[in-house]
Amino acid sequence: MTLQVTPLDEPLGAMVQGWEPATALSADDEAVIRDGLHQHAVLVFRGHDQPSDEQLVRLAETFGELVKGSEWFGDIAPKPEILRVNNLLDDDGVPQGTGASDSLEWHSDYSYVGTVGKESFLEAVEIPTIDPPKTYFCSQYDAFDRLDPAMVERLRTLRAHHSITNYAAGGRRTPREGDDFRDDFQAKRERNRNLGLSRPDIPEADHPVVLQHPDTGRDILYVSRGITRRIIGLPKDESDDLLKQLATHSTDSAYVYAHEWQVGDLVIFDTLGTLHRRDAWNPAERRVMRQMSTLWTPPANGAAG
Repeated sequence: MTLQVTPLDEPLGAMVQGWEPATALSADDEAVIRDGLHQHAVLVFRGHDQPSDEQLVRLAETFGELVKGSEWFGDIAPKPEILRVNNLLDDDGVPQGTGASDSLEWHSDYSYVGTVGKESFLEAVEIPTIDPPKTYFCSQYDAFDRLDPAMVERLRTLRAHHSITNYAAGGRRTPREGDDFRDDFQAKRERNRNLGLSRPDIPEADHPVVLQHPDTGRDILYVSRGITRRIIGLPKDESDDLLKQLATHSTDSAYVYAHEWQVGDLVIFDTLGTLHRRDAWNPAERRVMRQMSTLWTPPANGAAG
């Protein structure tokens, strides 16, 4: 196959055409995608046949070991590497996937795990016909590069705690003070318990505020409004102020790409080097996505291993 990469007229991102899901990537194809991610951070694949689960996993595994995302969120899925991000319920009222129809705040995939998301893959199977939600991306390379040198020096010494506590309410209610994101999957846990299925608890993790990307060698700002809870060792008010300042800096609208989904779009993005968020939508409208992420273990001091 011949992949064509065309930069978008946006702060980041490029369009990729020519992917054939039935054909395994050649070394040249893989190099084109890796180079595209390094240059543009977000790649939109469009105009191809819809891949099977197996073809989608084969593509993603080219880039590394995959998170078994469906297990973290208590799903029953033939391919645990594929996290079903949707607002569907089964006949018993149990969520089929994760995320429901709520908006999701700025985040980096799996930053709350010791082995974080490195690249992510998000594909649109069904999208709402009325006011379909957009997904927004911003570059954490750019956010780091725009920091004042004195701030950079300060941030290099800091670590932050990441957790999805209070991150979202699964689209069914507004989070309350003290809520735990995991409690929104009680129906899944009860079903799994009745079926004798074991699923891991959703973890929390600490990471350096500044990381060096293992592929590009560039520094990135690794905090998000949605998942970073506190700067370790700082008083709460000082931590809150710093995180708010960094979030506002990172997500300045002048540096954001808003992706308008078409059915069949596959977006591959550098989840270490970007943040993303999504809009809410009418829960009566179906939205069905397939998501995967590769794994990487950040070193304790933030330098690349």
